[in-house]
Amino acid sequence: MLNKNIIYFGLIMIVVSLLRFVPHPPNMTPVIAVSILAVTWFKRPVFQFGFPLLIMLLTDMVIGFHSLMPVVYLAIMCAGLTGFILKKRSSFSTILGSGLVSSIIFFVMTNFGVWVLSSMYPKTVLGLMSCYVAAIPFFHNTVIATVGVLFGVFGLNYAVKRWFQPKLLFNQS
Repeated sequence: MLNKNIIYFGLIMIVVSLLRFVPHPPNMTPVIAVSILAVTWFKRPVFQFGFPLLIMLLTDMVIGFHSLMPVVYLAIMCAGLTGFILKKRSSFSTILGSGLVSSIIFFVMTNFGVWVLSSMYPKTVLGLMSCYVAAIPFFHNTVIATVGVLFGVFGLNYAVKRWFQPKLLFNQS
């Protein structure tokens, strides 16, 4: 019998994959939150980091690849590391903190990648700062999507555990 975590996460994978195809504001996708959730739900690194990468690879095969994809994938995996904090303790402050820190990690890494790998900005400190400043309008979308999905999933999990069936979604013991 399949582990319930794999079944539930598989359903989330399908939803997240479909959401990547729906028109949305730039950077407003649940992929970073899913990378955090994978770390909290699974014990084995192959699942913790494999599921988010699989979502990205499969959907990017349809959407298309670009030269920054390795940077984006690495940034998503690094942002997912904040899930280890939530694995130990999920509270309002740790969920919010994880969402904010992971969004910052993604912002810093991907925009550094844009600066290094593209010709859009001069390879100077001023060019790097210009790259980060130009990306600021998109940052709030990342935060909203990541924090919103984390609170939604953890809130749903709490409600299910409390009112319906204990340990249905995932066990944090």
